[in-house]
Amino acid sequence: MEESKKKTTAWGIIGVGALFLLGKLKWILPILKFLKIKTLISMAIYLATYAVFYGWKFALALVYLLFVHESGHLVAAKKLKLPTTPAVFIPFVGAFIGMKERPKNAKDEAFLAYMGPLFGLLAFLPAIPLYIWTKEPFWAFVIVLGSIINLFNLIPMTPLDGGRIVSGISTKLWAVGLVLLLAYAIWAGSFIGFMVLIMGIIEWRRIREEQKNIEYDRNRVKDYQEMLTSLRNIAETSTYEHLQYFAQSLKPNLQVEEKLQNTLHLLDEEDGEMTDEEKERKRELKKQEFLSAFEKEVERIHNYVEETASYYQTDGKVKAGLFVIYIALAIVLGVSSYLSYPLLPPLE
Repeated sequence: MEESKKKTTAWGIIGVGALFLLGKLKWILPILKFLKIKTLISMAIYLATYAVFYGWKFALALVYLLFVHESGHLVAAKKLKLPTTPAVFIPFVGAFIGMKERPKNAKDEAFLAYMGPLFGLLAFLPAIPLYIWTKEPFWAFVIVLGSIINLFNLIPMTPLDGGRIVSGISTKLWAVGLVLLLAYAIWAGSFIGFMVLIMGIIEWRRIREEQKNIEYDRNRVKDYQEMLTSLRNIAETSTYEHLQYFAQSLKPNLQVEEKLQNTLHLLDEEDGEMTDEEKERKRELKKQEFLSAFEKEVERIHNYVEETASYYQTDGKVKAGLFVIYIALAIVLGVSSYLSYPLLPPLE
């Protein structure tokens, strides 16, 4: 009877918590929008797969914890006004949301990253009083699973959240993460560990190359700006045919910039009869449209190069703040995992 009362009270606590969350619709609404068809289908497949192998309780706990974790990233992306793709759940891999645009700098990327483990921590906190009240092993399991998932994500190696957090402190810390991830993958014989390690090395190499080529990219932008100046001069002082010819001659120098190269087609003329006056008027419009599009694309490339150059530059205050957040999350998750693991019943 006493046990039944405790369970009833436990569900009462959950109910009160649910009502509280419903009252906070301001931040719930973005998460509800997050639940799109692709997410629901992949979530259902994920849930069913784990239910077959490990049972419904494990599957539900895992999906819940991953969903709340990803919701943290979603809320951060909404705050930063960064468009995202719907969440996708992949059995035996995990869950993720895709970014349609990269953050403007490492500070924003770190915020986007630490919101995942922070929400992940909040996700399993209600299980602590529920376990204390009911002594139900399931709640202890939720605490352990939530701690481990989010603690693993804090390994300071890209593409894990930890790597993206410490990128705002120093990308040199990725070397520590690489060693930790390699040690874990070998010790646990983890396929996912090795997969994340390979992805991290590829990403790290790409970023190093990108940073190393900044001066080359800046010189490339200068070339594009000189091209724009020449195009403007020809458009003002010479014939339309001359402008077309010069624009087409630039193609070999625009091979790496497809969008910039595509603007050249704006000068193409359509077949059709028209008066000389109509033809001249149409050509003038085409010239302006072309020059405007070319200028905008050059400006976009320039901004991207400069953004890349300063991407990982953060001041001391930001570095200190990110360090405190990272260490605090790691300590709380580590302690939660350490204290809750002995509460699990022995394996039969």
